[in-house]
Amino acid sequence: MSARPVNDTLRVIRTILAPLEERRILEIGCGRGALLNALAELGAKVAGIDPDPAALMEARKTAPTAILRQAVAENLPFVDAAMHAAICVNSLHHVSPSAMAGALAEAARVVEPGGDVIVVEPLPTGTFFESMRPIEDETQIRLAAQEAIAGALRDGPLLLVASGEYDRVETFPTVSDFIDRVVAVDPSRKDRALEEREKVMKRFYILAEYVKGGYLLRQPLRLHHLKRPE
Repeated sequence: MSARPVNDTLRVIRTILAPLEERRILEIGCGRGALLNALAELGAKVAGIDPDPAALMEARKTAPTAILRQAVAENLPFVDAAMHAAICVNSLHHVSPSAMAGALAEAARVVEPGGDVIVVEPLPTGTFFESMRPIEDETQIRLAAQEAIAGALRDGPLLLVASGEYDRVETFPTVSDFIDRVVAVDPSRKDRALEEREKVMKRFYILAEYVKGGYLLRQPLRLHHLKRPE
């Protein structure tokens, strides 16, 4: 059994950034816009960037009030101090390791002095991670993201307010639903998922916790609450 608490990322972000009404929040790597829409429904004025045009097309439907731009994290299309806060949820490890420091510097640039930067990253552990490893082993890139955050704190331009870990839990009716979830995050995984289906299936049914409604997997996350210096 995991020693980490179970939590929900939206709940954590809402607590840190409350009150959300009228706060300008940028999501870096917004994907299909689910988190953006949830923040908008809570009163925030939201913007998002993503390098994937297909994801942005979906985000425009999911989060119709959001300002959306196709861009990379290391070159944000916003002026200095345009935002109250920037959030980077499960996306820093999708940035090239050589660009991670630049991405964090850009996040600091676009928030106002004293503004918040929240980075949530999956750790290379947990039953979700171990089940997906035959499809893609992200151990090194996830560690690189943690090293980039440590570098941003050591060398600037961000200050640490708090950090902590919690488990994201997801329940899947079948292993096929789990594989679909993994591929949806990155469609380039599709061929590998087909090739390694048997290995994934074996790991999934060994590692998952059987619960009402299906099979539960845990993904440990580490959250860093950072600030741009005043």
